This record gives sequence, C-alpha cells and structure tokens, in this order.
Amino acid sequence: MSALQDILQRRARLVAEAQAQRDALAADLQACHSVVVVVDRGITLARWMRARPYLVVALVTAIAVLKPRFALAWSARVLTLWRAGRFLYEAVKPALGSRKSGTPLPRSAR
Repeated sequence: MSALQDILQRRARLVAEAQAQRDALAADLQACHSVVVVVDRGITLARWMRARPYLVVALVTAIAVLKPRFALAWSARVLTLWRAGRFLYEAVKPALGSRKSGTPLPRSAR
C-alpha cells in the first residue's frame, strides 16, 4: 500500500470519528437545551431590568403599597438570597482575580 492510500484511509477514519463525536455532543447538548433556554431568558430579563431600574422600583413600591404582608415576607427571602450571593461571591472572588492575572492559586485556596 502506498503512503497516499494510508493517509487517505486515516483521514477517512478521522472524519468518521469526528462526525460520531459531533453527533454524540449534539445529543448531549439537546438534553440541556431547555435549561439553557431558561437561563438565557433569565439573563435577558435581568439585563432588561438592569437597564430600567425605575420600573423595578415602581413595581416594588406598588407591591409594597398594595400587599404589604406579601412584600414583607418576600423582602426577607430576597435579603437572605442577597446575603448568600454576596458571601459566595466574596468566597470565589480571590480565585477569579488569580485567573485574570494568570498567577496560580496558593495551596490553601486549592
């Protein structure tokens, strides 16, 4: 067999293997599709709300005036969620900083 035929056979095998890997990846990603759609919509909504803080304030004020018990109950939940988020962010912040600067983490942080 010539070297060219060997190369062509290897190329055909690699192309078939790559196609099989693409098919497997597509099937795996299809299972995550609905989750990705929900997360994408959430991010879009958060960006929209961040661009219009006055609407968020107006909505929160309207809820507080119309349903004060509901607003009080949910404000405690939101405050707890905010504190937990800040705690987690502060815990992860050193790792994020070292990734940006390219310096490795100290052994205690690994």
